[in-house]
Amino acid sequence: MRESFLQLLRGERPSEIVWCADLTYWVDGNQRADLQGEEAHIRFCRELGAMPYFWYGKFWAGEPVYDGVTIETEVRGDRRRRTYRSPAGAITEESAFLEGSWSEAPVGHSVQTEADLDVFLDILSRRQLQPANLADYHERLELWARYDGVPCLGLPRSPLPAFFTEWAGVEHGALLALDCPDKVAAALDLMEQQETAVLDAVCRLAPPVVHFPDNLSSDNLTSLFDAHMAERYRRRIARLHAAGIRCAVHLDGAVRGLLPKLAAAGFDAIEAVTPEPCGDVTVDEMRAVAGNDRVILWGGVPGAMFAPPFTWAQMQAHVAHLLKCWLGTRFVVGVADQVPPNGEVEFVRKIAEIINHG
Repeated sequence: MRESFLQLLRGERPSEIVWCADLTYWVDGNQRADLQGEEAHIRFCRELGAMPYFWYGKFWAGEPVYDGVTIETEVRGDRRRRTYRSPAGAITEESAFLEGSWSEAPVGHSVQTEADLDVFLDILSRRQLQPANLADYHERLELWARYDGVPCLGLPRSPLPAFFTEWAGVEHGALLALDCPDKVAAALDLMEQQETAVLDAVCRLAPPVVHFPDNLSSDNLTSLFDAHMAERYRRRIARLHAAGIRCAVHLDGAVRGLLPKLAAAGFDAIEAVTPEPCGDVTVDEMRAVAGNDRVILWGGVPGAMFAPPFTWAQMQAHVAHLLKCWLGTRFVVGVADQVPPNGEVEFVRKIAEIINHG
């Protein structure tokens, strides 16, 4: 499937259907220490019949470094507080580990008021993004090729998704964008400028594909896309395309609003597209909603369908219908977006059998 995946990225007709499953959430939630290592993880993925792609041990192509900022972390039980201090003041975020879903979620973002935003701007001015996880990428590419896979490589989050996800949250971020547009715009401009060193290094590396790990949902960002995201995406994509690198972006949850906008922005693939019964678009209409025959639709199999109350019979019917609707178009069958810890991982193997044998 690796060669078919690369053919798709090159705009060619693939030799076979590509099936890709992100198993990291299932592995972590089931505390499978034996599958945490890179080669063990990709071997497990391949044994289940999926193309290895997702592994986050060396995912981020950039990491932040600060000058004149102290970062203090305090952990109490299932709560974690992190405080950033600069000469302008301090901002604090808090998160909680939710054992029932084996995940961590913010319970308080660090930027909620205009005063917080002022401190954040000072902290941001003292930050740089430096390249990371690139030195051994080509050696890893060879390792993954032996298992018929391609390792994912994630750029720093794009400015507005980064502001929402890492600092302000959707509610406070959207309100600040309305109430303090000049300050938010200054922050987004600075974030984009700080990408340059990472983009320079990635373009020299020239991987076959990079991921924009912005974790987008149409519920949150559709109304802000044209003003704050479209041109920034086009500039970044143009730079990467000029270096021969293809670009995928992560969109799950509600897809109707953003799918056509992302396709029009020039992405080569839109990954984790989630249809009904868990998303807001049917499998049948996904391509028409994209409004683009060139872009690769990557996903189509809701992660929730791996777990109760869904049955294998329902999953089997869903995958068969997906293949019927998408055959003849440019697509990757993928989990949207992860197999959950309480999911039936053997469904991954069974889906591979459907794809390979009908």
